[in-house]
Amino acid sequence: MLNTFSKTILFLMCLTSMAYAQLVPIDEQELSNMTGQAFINVDRLETARNSSNQTIDTTKITLGLDIKTSVNADLLDLGNYERDGLAGSDIRINDFALGKIDSNGAIIPFEISDPFIELAFDTDASGRENLIGLRLGFGGAKGALSGNIESLTGKINIEIFGEAAPIRASTTGFNRFLLGFAGISDTTKLRAGAELVQTDGVANPVRATTVGIPNGDNLDCESGCGILTGVALNLLGSNNCNVLGIATCFPIDIYRTLEIGNKQSNGSFTQAPGLFLSFLSEKITWEPGTQQAETGAFLNVPNGGLEVDFQQTFNGTERVRTKYVDAYYD
Repeated sequence: MLNTFSKTILFLMCLTSMAYAQLVPIDEQELSNMTGQAFINVDRLETARNSSNQTIDTTKITLGLDIKTSVNADLLDLGNYERDGLAGSDIRINDFALGKIDSNGAIIPFEISDPFIELAFDTDASGRENLIGLRLGFGGAKGALSGNIESLTGKINIEIFGEAAPIRASTTGFNRFLLGFAGISDTTKLRAGAELVQTDGVANPVRATTVGIPNGDNLDCESGCGILTGVALNLLGSNNCNVLGIATCFPIDIYRTLEIGNKQSNGSFTQAPGLFLSFLSEKITWEPGTQQAETGAFLNVPNGGLEVDFQQTFNGTERVRTKYVDAYYD
């Protein structure tokens, strides 16, 4: 057996036989054959617009990262100030969490890719640039978002898709007869879109407490449709949060966990682009020009990023486990 001194001598002898490398310049031909992507990418854009349709300069700093995280917070409270004469918060979520723990005790993290910070500048009459807002966004995101949502300012488009059995179970008497006459059975598959609304069904993206089908929007039939189903659905637009006595608007706090991502046919999810959180002193439209942000704190959830069935629509979604010792999980 080698003693400590012998091991040290052997190690030093090995060092003397090591090869050393020297940095050498790369010629233009070799350099042209190399490809890659910067870890940090900075873009200067002039595509954002304010409420007066004036161009707003933005600087976007993107990090080429793939991140898996698990986050728990007792309270997420953003934009807490008096708005339109009323106290409150733009975004207030109790027991906020990203990610979950499955039945085997394994952590299922919230996944994000290509996070970025974007700063928006306005130029005053003297030519001086003033910071009017910023947003924290992600090129892609998927995973469980949990919490008791008390108020929400933002844009959330929820796809409601599933069999009509819960809808039929919510009706009685003549209204159920009308659904049957229209060819809507328990196995008929319907689709509808929901968003942040007031309690009367009027779209409302500011400090909303209700999510539902906006006034005038209809249910669409995907399969199992009768001859008269399409005609009937065109006549059954949501009005004042109601269709044939069926509620079409619900308190947002009954949805304790939402799965963010693009849902696949096998039930799995892929990352969905467009998730961001912004803070603005004036209303602007961020690049690429389709995401309108209100002043204050604003959460944008990507289109197609949330999908629930009609059972979940009526009854809400249970909170998944987010802690190993979790006071909110039975």
